Amino acid sequence: MTNIVMSDKIRRMKRVNISVLKAELSAHIQLVRAGEEVLVCDRNEPVARIIPCYANDYAEQQLRLIARGTVLPPRKKGPGPKTAPWPVPPGDLSDEVVKQLWQQERESR
Repeated sequence: MTNIVMSDKIRRMKRVNISVLKAELSAHIQLVRAGEEVLVCDRNEPVARIIPCYANDYAEQQLRLIARGTVLPPRKKGPGPKTAPWPVPPGDLSDEVVKQLWQQERESR
């Protein structure tokens, strides 16, 4: 038999089944806004985590990358202000350029 040692953080993390989460979503979102993490379970099996998002800490380009799912923000805030800028991904285009390319492609059909 294997002993699994859980960290204190995991033991203290709020656990909630999907059915309860659906019924009490606003209350759980308020916990997350306050900085707590919520572990979402399906029939008592962990399937997801809801973690706080500090969107005001990121530049516009970083927010776009997060929204696209290209990058994930760090789970914990770093020590102090932004220590280093995020690298520009290769081939990253502004929203305006993508919109123009999309229009040109659509018009050529």
